[in-house]
Amino acid sequence: MIRRTAAAFVLALSLGSVAALPAIAQQAPATAEAGSAATHVSLPAPDGRTIDVSVWQAADEQGVILFGHGWGSDPAAYHHIIDYWVAHGFTVVAPMHTDSMLHPQRAEQTTQTIFITRIVDLAVVRGYVKASHPGKPLIAAGHSFGSLNALMEAGALTVAGPQSDADVKVVVALSSPGVIPNVVNAQTFASVTTPILMVTGDADLVPGFVTDARDHRAPFDNSPAGGKMLLTFAGGDHSLIGNADAADFDLIATTTTDFMRAHALGDTAAQARLDALTAPEGVTVERR
Repeated sequence: MIRRTAAAFVLALSLGSVAALPAIAQQAPATAEAGSAATHVSLPAPDGRTIDVSVWQAADEQGVILFGHGWGSDPAAYHHIIDYWVAHGFTVVAPMHTDSMLHPQRAEQTTQTIFITRIVDLAVVRGYVKASHPGKPLIAAGHSFGSLNALMEAGALTVAGPQSDADVKVVVALSSPGVIPNVVNAQTFASVTTPILMVTGDADLVPGFVTDARDHRAPFDNSPAGGKMLLTFAGGDHSLIGNADAADFDLIATTTTDFMRAHALGDTAAQARLDALTAPEGVTVERR
């Protein structure tokens, strides 16, 4: 599948439709040294690369989150939310993609190769997760471009063609990149029936790329109703997951965890908390 879609994908990318994507990195969370230490696994990619995968193992593992970082960022930059998820029973597995400023081959990459290697990375890592964590529910999560990759794993159709995996039970999308000409269109999310929780802000802008924060609503608005939830924070920007104040972070952390528990584990108490959740001041909660 990767080989069959690569040519069409490169053609679309070469048209310049995503030339502004690297601008997303300008507002990605900065790499931080704090947080619990991950173990590292090296996985071979079919193109000869080695994929560096960070693994944060939950002591009482109930599910596994495959996490995609934003363009130019890296897994450790998200240690705050990752530590929370791990403490609440979710192992987090996160590849370092070739667009990361810390990737040793970053200088060799183009926008086109980065798009393709992200798809390859996630396919390889999903196989690793299924083999090393058999029987555990799989959640796809990500920030910015990583969230589009997560949505693709749940059935979103882009120029890359079908990349879905039926084993993905839930998507957590943090500041999705929104509408990308020639890559994302009105029908991209029409087939995503997987439960989605989206988190964004009304100041979630990326100069030269996202000029209307409402673009981030596209997966929520254009996917089939049922199991969809959207949190929008007043003043929240593209780095909300990294710069939220304590109250906002707590809401994001508890809601994402309850959403994963409800839809991946069938936790009725978590679902009841989601149903009872009311919007605090400065936050809008929507459901479909």
